[in-house]
Amino acid sequence: MEPEALATAGSSQSTPTNQNAWKDPVETFTLKDGRILGYARYGAQTDPKTLPIFYLNGTPGCHLEALLVDQVAERLGIPVISTDRPGFGRSTFHVGRTLLSWPQDIIELADYLDIPKFGVLGLSGGGPYALACVHAIPRERLVAATVVSGIYPVSLGTAGMMWQTRLLLWVASYSTWLVEKLIGMTMGRVTHTEIKDLIKMMEAQAAMLPQPEIDKECMKKIAKDDILIGAYIGSMKEALRPGAKGAAWEFGLFSTDWGFKLEDLDSSRLEIWHGGLDVNVPVGMPDKASPLLPNAPYQRMDVDGHVSVIMRHTEDILSNLIRRF
Repeated sequence: MEPEALATAGSSQSTPTNQNAWKDPVETFTLKDGRILGYARYGAQTDPKTLPIFYLNGTPGCHLEALLVDQVAERLGIPVISTDRPGFGRSTFHVGRTLLSWPQDIIELADYLDIPKFGVLGLSGGGPYALACVHAIPRERLVAATVVSGIYPVSLGTAGMMWQTRLLLWVASYSTWLVEKLIGMTMGRVTHTEIKDLIKMMEAQAAMLPQPEIDKECMKKIAKDDILIGAYIGSMKEALRPGAKGAAWEFGLFSTDWGFKLEDLDSSRLEIWHGGLDVNVPVGMPDKASPLLPNAPYQRMDVDGHVSVIMRHTEDILSNLIRRF
């Protein structure tokens, strides 16, 4: 899940105070059932050196979050395809969807883009979807997966999690309708607030939340960087443009049965990265998940938080992922 309840639509060529300067590279594809799937291409666009990676963003977020890895992926020669999950950004809400509905959407998009083999990288709320892909997509298509700061089944415990996130998960397990209203009240204004005002809100919120100092420093860096503003403020703004229904449903999926067990996954295709100081998804979750995934290397970054893992270790994360191709 995202560290702050903020974010907006755009691309890397922008100024922090002018959202209209951002050019969104989003494209759309019609799935077999008639739903629209939004996606965008980042990283290496010409002469790629590796297989593509599907980037699975945090919650609530959209394709713009892949700006976090865009420049490093381009330098490493990695094509990146970032998607909008159902109910976010340009993607149609999918009534009754489950975590295991998502791998089929990825397969359809990969077929459409003529991608026979690929990897996936799931950040924060994208982690469960990366795990679902490992469960449902055969090795001959999905060759490797990485989960960064990802959430794991709540049955592993939520001790150390910020009360705001824990509350959303608990309420969502009973009523996604109520969570939709809560997110709408707290985050709904994001979609029609100016970028400069959202930056001020983000800075004020970062000061109040019980984030580790390393995450607060990362949020200060985000507020001063056009690309990172697009990745965080831009991603959330565009994700919530259709409303909060998609986000509410997603919290419901995280807080109930996932439809598969971690111990049944082919963990040899998987790698885990997590910050020891994370309060969005406390490190106790991956600590307990790791023994259930015995063949997955576990990079426990004890001095990092939720945001800092991906921001400080982007090159190592991507390099390790493509090394397993």
